[in-house]
Amino acid sequence: MKTIAIILVETLVLSLFFSFEALWVLWGGIGAVIGFYSLAEEIKKMTVGSKPRKILPGFFMRYLLYGVILGIAAINSAYALLLAFVGLINLKIVPFLSYK
Repeated sequence: MKTIAIILVETLVLSLFFSFEALWVLWGGIGAVIGFYSLAEEIKKMTVGSKPRKILPGFFMRYLLYGVILGIAAINSAYALLLAFVGLINLKIVPFLSYK
């Protein structure tokens, strides 16, 4: 929920500077939310004492998703790439803001 709130605030603030291109923050933010969900599902599947697998499909799928999101933004423009990156970086910022 905090990720969605931060993404919406960033989009509103950046729309003052980039107008409609600020919607690329939402594009990256969608990737961040899907990444959080994917990571949570992968953690739920882990069991204590189980032998770790060498190939983690969830890990590769998340980074493939991030690559596709940034690739589509890069095809559009450099500003779109930067703003999509800002949306994706929320994946790393929100855990620091949520520290208890």
